[in-house]
Amino acid sequence: MATIRDVAKLAGVSVATVSAVINKDSGVKVSDKLTRRVEEAIKELNYKPNRIARSLSKNENYTIGYVVPSITNFFFPQLAKAVEDIAFERDYGVYLCNTDGRKERARYYLDSLIENRVAGIITTLTWEIEETDFIGNVLAQNIPVVGLAGARNSDRIDTVRPDDQEGARLAVDYLLARGYNRIAFIGVKESQTTVIRQEGYRQALLEAGLEYNEDLVGLARGFDNSEICGIVARIIDTCPDLRAIFVFNDLMGTAVIDALYRLGKNIPGDIAVMGFDDSIAAYTFPRMTTISIPKVEMASIAMERLFKRINGDDSSPLDIKIRPKLVEGDTT
Repeated sequence: MATIRDVAKLAGVSVATVSAVINKDSGVKVSDKLTRRVEEAIKELNYKPNRIARSLSKNENYTIGYVVPSITNFFFPQLAKAVEDIAFERDYGVYLCNTDGRKERARYYLDSLIENRVAGIITTLTWEIEETDFIGNVLAQNIPVVGLAGARNSDRIDTVRPDDQEGARLAVDYLLARGYNRIAFIGVKESQTTVIRQEGYRQALLEAGLEYNEDLVGLARGFDNSEICGIVARIIDTCPDLRAIFVFNDLMGTAVIDALYRLGKNIPGDIAVMGFDDSIAAYTFPRMTTISIPKVEMASIAMERLFKRINGDDSSPLDIKIRPKLVEGDTT
């Protein structure tokens, strides 16, 4: 494997000159003529700079950590791809850390990311992140953090998240405009995101002059199909004239569609279904109408904030909310 000395010898320059060409932000000026000679030598020798040595010498690390609560929820892998694509464009690598909603895993990744001295961290501010004081521990090590997605924010760091309440109102307003005036809501227990989307659902009903009925709200422990089917059946028994179900997210929406078919209901003829997050709506049958969270836009803003922090920006933290958009499908 070629070394920096091999490049310098072939180009007929010093090692310092090669280093200055490679590290364009070093402040050392190299003539265009010498730069071309070095670049040609690098190409001919297929020289690859030692990133570890470079990190140690400059006290920098060209990796970031991305901490997610679940890689089985399609929303987060889609965000991860957007984060990784942006990092790759800046010559950074990404450690993907899946906490699976567990404190012990959050603690493990906290220690691991600090030990590896990552340049920065993107994370969703979920329950296990708060319980382990993940943010406080990382900031104490002078590692910048940005919150991405989820319902929570923090006055200590920048956060970029969807406007869940506005998205829920958009969903209900759309259903009402389509003539669906008996609308149920199904979400997840002990979920801050569910709480906010449920509140948007409630407000939209009240503003339309309709009753908010707790009997039309069902909260599941998770995404188990049989439990969700039971919730759907209970709501239909309670409200035989039910016309639509607004669901916490697309993943749960697929379970609701399955439950309605099992109960002999036609979609949308008997009951319409509205999802949220646009993670898998395009792959359901019928294609699910959903509220789309602009994942690439959110990831881009979060990464922009992170790189500003990495480069020394110490301005007051921002809480940036992104407005979701309606994506019409065939379930409404």
